[in-house]
Amino acid sequence: WGHPCEMCPAQPHPCRRGFIPNIRTGACQDVDECQAIPGICQGGNCINTVGSFECKCPAGHKFNEVTQKCDDIDECSTIPGICDGGECSNTVSSYFCKCPPGFYTAPDGLKCIDVRPGFCFSSLTNGRCNNQLPQPLSKMQCCCDSGRCWSSGAAAAPEMCPIRSTDEFRKLCTVAALLPARHDLPPSRPDIIPPPPPIIPGVYPPQQPEIVYPSRAPPPHMIVPMNLTDYCQLFRHLCLNGRCVPTPGSYRCECNKGFQLDVRGECIDVDECEKNPCISGDCVNIQGSYICQCRVGYQSTATRTECR
Repeated sequence: WGHPCEMCPAQPHPCRRGFIPNIRTGACQDVDECQAIPGICQGGNCINTVGSFECKCPAGHKFNEVTQKCDDIDECSTIPGICDGGECSNTVSSYFCKCPPGFYTAPDGLKCIDVRPGFCFSSLTNGRCNNQLPQPLSKMQCCCDSGRCWSSGAAAAPEMCPIRSTDEFRKLCTVAALLPARHDLPPSRPDIIPPPPPIIPGVYPPQQPEIVYPSRAPPPHMIVPMNLTDYCQLFRHLCLNGRCVPTPGSYRCECNKGFQLDVRGECIDVDECEKNPCISGDCVNIQGSYICQCRVGYQSTATRTECR
């Protein structure tokens, strides 16, 4: 008050944190923080509770206590050994693997499956691997069917297949049903090649069959049929605040009004307040837009984006 300003004496707070006095009755009532605090719980669902609030974040996100927003979890840097030697790319809510040659990207994009051909042994006698099968098989084809040992090449020592019902067996064989089983390659004809993936007319030119695989194609006698992955169908939350558009082996985001692409290809909120749009008022940035808090003597418009 006054010139120069002097501080008014501090007023005692009649209500505890998260409550406010009712203007008419003076009784303490709960504050709905979800309504009262602009931008709270950004990227998640704000649920008001008595005296506080709760933030429900979508899958692949965690609540940041400092910013009070839902942050995307970068699985690539938090999960050890992710993608089994492939290249991990973080996406909003999830991730996907780009796999090296000889590995196949799982249909959900979340792991690399070893499809390198090797030698399969059908029996184990006194700790030694016996009965080498005539056709080359991947470790998965060998061990998830009836093989007992597998070797990656002539110079490599055979390794025992994981025992059924163990975690190691489940990890190797959960996607076995998606790949050709051993009986697709009859022992009498080791030269038979499973048919290559169908080429979709008018979409991918036949002279580029490698586009069909998210990773480079496995060796010719191990061609694995696979449909083109539509990441937008596979991961429902790839483009928060935007629309997901599938592209060959990937996707891109088209952002909603009030959002723009950042360097990672995600839609982030545009801070309209940087352009000072509120003449005669204070600008408050909110998700996808902004509001003007008008000074005394000015009134906000219906959209709350200017002061008159």
